[in-house]
Amino acid sequence: MSEGSTAESARGTADGSTTDACIVIFGASGDLTARKLLPALFHLWVDGYLSDRSPIVGAARRAKTDEEFRNEIFDNLKLISRSGAVDAAKWAEFSKRMFYRQLDLSRPEEFPAFGESLTELERAAGIANKRVFYMATTPDLFVPTIESLSQAKLIPGRNSEQVLRVVFEKPFGRDLDSARELGANLGRMLREDQIYRIDHYLGKETVQNLLLFRFGNAIFEPLFNRTHVDHVQITVAEAQGMEHGRGGYYDNSGALRDVLQNHVLQLLALVAMEAPSSFRGKEIRDEKVKVLDALAPAANSIDKWAVRGQYTSSLINGKQAAGYLQEDRIPPESRTETFAAMEVRIDNWRWAGVPFYLRTGKRMPRRVSEIAIQFKLPPLHLFKTVECEGDICELVEARPNQLVFRIQPSESISLTCSAKRPGMQYQIHPVNLDFAFDEGFKQLALPEAYERLLLDVLRGDSTLFMRNDELDAAWRLVTPVLNAWEGSPDRPEEYAAGTWGPAGSERLLASAGRKWRLP
Repeated sequence: MSEGSTAESARGTADGSTTDACIVIFGASGDLTARKLLPALFHLWVDGYLSDRSPIVGAARRAKTDEEFRNEIFDNLKLISRSGAVDAAKWAEFSKRMFYRQLDLSRPEEFPAFGESLTELERAAGIANKRVFYMATTPDLFVPTIESLSQAKLIPGRNSEQVLRVVFEKPFGRDLDSARELGANLGRMLREDQIYRIDHYLGKETVQNLLLFRFGNAIFEPLFNRTHVDHVQITVAEAQGMEHGRGGYYDNSGALRDVLQNHVLQLLALVAMEAPSSFRGKEIRDEKVKVLDALAPAANSIDKWAVRGQYTSSLINGKQAAGYLQEDRIPPESRTETFAAMEVRIDNWRWAGVPFYLRTGKRMPRRVSEIAIQFKLPPLHLFKTVECEGDICELVEARPNQLVFRIQPSESISLTCSAKRPGMQYQIHPVNLDFAFDEGFKQLALPEAYERLLLDVLRGDSTLFMRNDELDAAWRLVTPVLNAWEGSPDRPEEYAAGTWGPAGSERLLASAGRKWRLP
């Protein structure tokens, strides 16, 4: 990157927003800060997107010096560096603006002194009137922390020229009522434009490419409708179980709350939304809300359109994998679902009658996230379809075209279509047209999701963050399912660890003559 482009990035954008800001991370002793947030800020600075002046302040209850804080982050950065090494000289320069302040978030009386310390750091750095607060804490501390900040006069008045942006990590409530209560409590002290509800999935390169691919290519956008699309599948699968002590958190959440209500429904909104009037945050989020508002169950009875499962012990690659009930911190009678699948519809003009199949789960055969759009078959089957494996070929049913967005791992976009098989007969052979980001852009490193999202916060770009009405619409779909599952005496349907979920998931599609795609 040239010096000119670096300086321009550090100054900010044409609308006056800049990357000069005091960045405060509450919960700075946690894993998220060490593994994601501070490495992301370091890479933003190395790439020229973060000002040399911006102080970065970690706040947590544990006693720690600035130097100890810097060394802990550096040790962790060396383990996770995207290039395999960390430039020690650059880190030494960057870490000069990193500070640590001991703060017990449950003690409001400690916040005034903390605010005075922030002001001193900002004055020394030449930064004024712009702060970013990142809530890297458990959700139960969201409202008390904001209340303490407000009482300490660290939240500017609604008509103040001071800029404050507050980032919140999921979960945003446990159901519709708690999400609305959280929104109302935060709304007493913060404006909606100050609240950034982060979903790291929306920072992934392929997710952002969804919008460009759809609305930047005239040959594809006309096909995204009920006339041409048979159905859409969205899969977010994880191969891991309850490693790293996540059992305690996960058992209070489950697959529906943890992934489907946020990640999966956000992907659905992006793939199904109408073209916005402009490529700006408000317009894009307005269109996403319209999709989420139009979501409807595919059947009247919940057990006909929603499926839950729980993995059991099984052999994976020759090793015995524990079942969910044998995992650390999991109660032996837990009925928490580790797999959730749904069939939903979008009741609007574009998508009427097109089923959207959604699934997410733990301990599946591989870690993969993708959106697969399956198109309808041609009205007449004029040609025979042949598939070959080695020298053995056989006639098979005609295969529909599929457009697949692979979000992780190995971000890619692929299109399955048909071509004539060489020979004297007119025979169709399925072929794939693939574009892999790591192959197509070999000279460009794909930024981590948190890098992109943190830069957007600094610039005041809310496009990739969830608005309150988006959150409300998502919970309206999911909450009746949660209530039905939690009120039922039945256990989740079992599936063996290392498989693609319970049999009920297959039945969800089989009733319409469809089946899940194998990623």
